[in-house]
Amino acid sequence: MNRSLCQPMHTAEVLSATDLQYRPTDRTRTGTDSIPDVTVLDRLGVVTRDPFDAIGAATFVLSCVTDFYDAYRAAADDFYAYPDYFTFQSDGRPVDYRWFDIWPDHKNVETDPDAESVLRAVNDRAIDVLLVPDGPTNDPDLEAVTREAFERRIDECYLYAPDGRLDESSFSISLPRDPVRKWVAEDALRYLPHDA
Repeated sequence: MNRSLCQPMHTAEVLSATDLQYRPTDRTRTGTDSIPDVTVLDRLGVVTRDPFDAIGAATFVLSCVTDFYDAYRAAADDFYAYPDYFTFQSDGRPVDYRWFDIWPDHKNVETDPDAESVLRAVNDRAIDVLLVPDGPTNDPDLEAVTREAFERRIDECYLYAPDGRLDESSFSISLPRDPVRKWVAEDALRYLPHDA
């Protein structure tokens, strides 16, 4: 099974900040203030428990990616850049999330499933914004140096639901159906097997 989410699809060519809607409690906004305290220079990481969990964080990631490319577009018409965004996966065969501009593929990091291994990988990549899947919690047994480095470096940490629907959220991000439909119709469907 090919565990890639298609070819790198520069969202800079498909999405803009006005395509995303951010809803803190009862207000709706669009634009670069879409996620509190996340900047285009931040290094974002998404921890997964199961291979395709990060799909539940897709609108968060795409909002950050879109802000990243909007900032580059404002500075120059011609640029070549990808944000420093990573996934941390522990199921043995990392999913390639290039469709969310988490690319090149070495940014989909394979880890052991224990908290120490995951946080070492997060620390090694200087992640400062972390998305973790909602679910059962515990107090992991961590080496002091790992815990201290994590607590010192992480600026923001957000819960996401692997199915995209967090029960008690302080904000939500949505992507209207039309850009998604166009994106899927023009890009993703051509990667289906010919006999499908």
